[in-house]
Amino acid sequence: MIVTNRVLNKIRNRLDKGEETDLADLLKKHPELKLQKSFVLEMAHNEYCRRLEAGESIDADDFCGRFPSFQNSLFMVIELNRLLSKDSAFQKLCKEPDWPEAGESFLDYSLIAELGRGSFAHVFLASEPALGGRLVVLKIAPSGGEEAEVVGKLRHPNIVPVHSIKEDPQTGLTAICMPYLGRSNLCDVLDYAFATGELPTRPDVILQAITELHDDPKLTDAPGFDGKLHRGSYVEAIIHLAVQIVDALSYTHARGICHLDMKPSNVLLSTEGRPLLLDFNLSIEGETDAWKIGGTLPYMSPEQLHYVIDHKQGASLPPDPRSDLFSFGIIVYQLLSGELPFGQIPRDSSVEKIAEKLLCRQEKGPLRLREKNPRVDKSLAAIVESCLAFDPDQRPQSAQILAEKLRKQLAPIRRARRWTRNHPRRVLFAASVVFTVFCVGVILLAMRAPYSIRQFQLGQYYAEQGQYRMAAECLDRSIEANPEDVNALFARGRVRQKLGRYALAVGDFHAAADIRPDSTLFACIGYCYSRRNYSDAAITYYNKAIGAGFRSPGLFNNLGHNHHKMNRLDEAEWNINKALEMAPDLQAAHNNKLALHVQRSNRGMPITESVLMHAKNTVETASPSGDLYLAACLLFGPAGHDDPRWRKTAIKYIKLAIEHHYPPKHIAGSHKLSYLCDDPELKALLDKPPSKEPVVRAEYFVDPVDDSVAREWFAD
Repeated sequence: MIVTNRVLNKIRNRLDKGEETDLADLLKKHPELKLQKSFVLEMAHNEYCRRLEAGESIDADDFCGRFPSFQNSLFMVIELNRLLSKDSAFQKLCKEPDWPEAGESFLDYSLIAELGRGSFAHVFLASEPALGGRLVVLKIAPSGGEEAEVVGKLRHPNIVPVHSIKEDPQTGLTAICMPYLGRSNLCDVLDYAFATGELPTRPDVILQAITELHDDPKLTDAPGFDGKLHRGSYVEAIIHLAVQIVDALSYTHARGICHLDMKPSNVLLSTEGRPLLLDFNLSIEGETDAWKIGGTLPYMSPEQLHYVIDHKQGASLPPDPRSDLFSFGIIVYQLLSGELPFGQIPRDSSVEKIAEKLLCRQEKGPLRLREKNPRVDKSLAAIVESCLAFDPDQRPQSAQILAEKLRKQLAPIRRARRWTRNHPRRVLFAASVVFTVFCVGVILLAMRAPYSIRQFQLGQYYAEQGQYRMAAECLDRSIEANPEDVNALFARGRVRQKLGRYALAVGDFHAAADIRPDSTLFACIGYCYSRRNYSDAAITYYNKAIGAGFRSPGLFNNLGHNHHKMNRLDEAEWNINKALEMAPDLQAAHNNKLALHVQRSNRGMPITESVLMHAKNTVETASPSGDLYLAACLLFGPAGHDDPRWRKTAIKYIKLAIEHHYPPKHIAGSHKLSYLCDDPELKALLDKPPSKEPVVRAEYFVDPVDDSVAREWFAD
């Protein structure tokens, strides 16, 4: 159960009045408070400060230990605020804005709950009423346009994208709108993985870090959840996450962008278990000294610490991608061991002195990772420690090189060696069993197909029966046994596509295309990118498929839809008409053509009778959906303004749109339909509260590759 804002305010008021309240005890009585991480951290820090002001001698480590689920996060908050209070440069910038609060409206958003806050920004879970109440994340800061400009150019599955940016002229605050992908981050993984003081061995703690901060206990059973976080060891799960993070760094570095503030709290974990980079404000910050605090001292590279020490003498800090790799190495070291590689943060009177002490420790080198966690093998420890080299020339020279090294750590042979070393008793038992059945096994294996082929065939059988989860598990085993089997990669990509795991599916199709480039694979890649709203990439691969000889109505339909999303209306119309030429009854293409008619009319194109007849036929042959009915009334409504015979049809479609849960106030606010709102029956409908059910959506995409075509592909 999610704690209401009313309850949170009641607790906050009680604490602000100085009433005796044990927050740790409060968390035990109200475990749902764990969903309000920002609130808990704020209240715990306030309690810590009050006890200090009262003259109590209190150790930060001991205090944070009372909150094991938030231990690392709380310690960083306490240390950050302690340093900020001593930094004169920050104090000059620290004029407190008039921050909005949860439960209020800000610009065009309704603020639901505060997810986090920093020195220069507050982050909220919000809804966007103008777009059907979709959930978004809103980062509100005194400035943020430059960060949004940087991140807005980035399109990568492991980087949180930006929807939009708006500025409030009254408060001077900027709102950066991003999709809501989850509320957990790697700092939460640290809190849950090492809460007991023992080294984690299973990846379950990562799942716990994700599920504990959401109110859906079945989250990790959802079809899109990353299965690699269900199986194997904790170390391998961390490697799997690390590869994705460094892939994102490789992408940004190739575009001349350094993050400069890599730390666990800046790596979000989506509800699918996917890591995503956050907070690129330091990648563009160069005007103030305050970034040295935001840069988070324990995760800074030697180059950044030199700047903290010498910036007043005019030293400069040219962006160096290898600085991000140093900070990345600290994060991975901490995730594997539960400790920072250069010891705890020194406690001193100034940021510069702390930076000097950290720099001396870094020059001596990190504490040996395998001494902290013997389950980390030598090769993996060497890779992590190479990132922590004091001299940038001794580190991996690019994120791409580092990613390849980490990927090799997940190869089947490496994983087998790691499992063998960590389970000696099981290995001894297995060896005795293997010796007993060796002769029989040799005979049976000689009579049977190789293991990878058997698993592939079994996966194909389950896929044909529609048991896609079982199929995926069989194909996982097939590919583990033979990673170069292009048929198994394609089959698993198709299965993951059926399960809606488009990010994983596109990886399989890419891997297959690297081995055997093929037009069908390009079409599948384009479809996955379409489903993930990466229109540019989808268009590229659809065109690549066409250039290689692939043709299907679904492909041209999807290509038209993506061009429409990019506001390339002529290209969209050509491709949609091509799809209908090949398949006149393709409903998705008619849906797209209807949406295109609406867009054309918005740009001043006349609404002809043939357009209206197409709209009418489309909504009557399609499955009922709120957005199709709305599109129809946006055509019949303006047409009825000039020709009264269309008004009755417009009102009919408005009523149907509302019946299928389209928000009445959005329809009432349309200037195209305002003249119809005097209809008594319609007016009563528009005054009703909006439905709590989601809008029934139409289908605009089609799988460009039929299952029959896929079966022929295997035959080839």
